Amino acid sequence: MEVASFQGYSIRDIKYHKSLKNLENTLSDKDMLEVSSEINVTPDMKQAKLQLKVLCHAPNAEMNLELWGYFTLTTKLERNEITDYLGLNGVALLLPYARSIISIVSVLDGKDALLMPTVDVLGLLKSTETFEDDKKT
Repeated sequence: MEVASFQGYSIRDIKYHKSLKNLENTLSDKDMLEVSSEINVTPDMKQAKLQLKVLCHAPNAEMNLELWGYFTLTTKLERNEITDYLGLNGVALLLPYARSIISIVSVLDGKDALLMPTVDVLGLLKSTETFEDDKKT
């Protein structure tokens, strides 16, 4: 059963910062990535927007990226069911775009690209909060 149809995404904010400090010995895989999301559903429950924020740290650089994913809701569900569905599937759908954007932008600065580590979306959901509100997308 298809719950939502992906309509596309937009880059809402991107910040890249190069550091002179080498943090190679102090960063674990867990410290390299921070991901959070927020889901907004229209009052008529026909459209949804997922705001995905990714902060990727590397030994000499970091990138802060915010993507917005747009969805048309194709099945009538309760608000909490929509946020549960998009919290898992929407985040999983947007993460490959985030990974590509991070590596492409960072490689423009030199030969070493920032590589976003692999993400366990289910594990991520257990450690971050997904929010919902009635704002129009």
